[in-house]
Amino acid sequence: MAAIPLNQFKTIRHEITTSNVGIYTAPTGVASIILYAQVSNVGAGSTTYTVTASHSRSGSDFEIIKDGYVPSNDSLVLLDGKLVLETGDVFKVQGNENGVMKLVVSILESAK
Repeated sequence: MAAIPLNQFKTIRHEITTSNVGIYTAPTGVASIILYAQVSNVGAGSTTYTVTASHSRSGSDFEIIKDGYVPSNDSLVLLDGKLVLETGDVFKVQGNENGVMKLVVSILESAK
């Protein structure tokens, strides 16, 4: 079995859809901390879209932000602080339109 690095930073980029998609699942053997999560409205025109982000554990979703507004040519920070994920926890995101919002998430994984 390969050794797990002590600290590993990851950046996840994802185009948001209307499906409630798991963006990141905390793997076995590490403590995962979401350091930053931001959604940008990249749609044409002046439309404001909405986004929902949630923490899922054992199939139960808890909204971190529900139907947060992402104004035209602007962005929304989804987390006001850090979010600690235990093994198997999932960070999910869903929008009200396809292909008009983009997500960037920064994660720190530390070996347990």
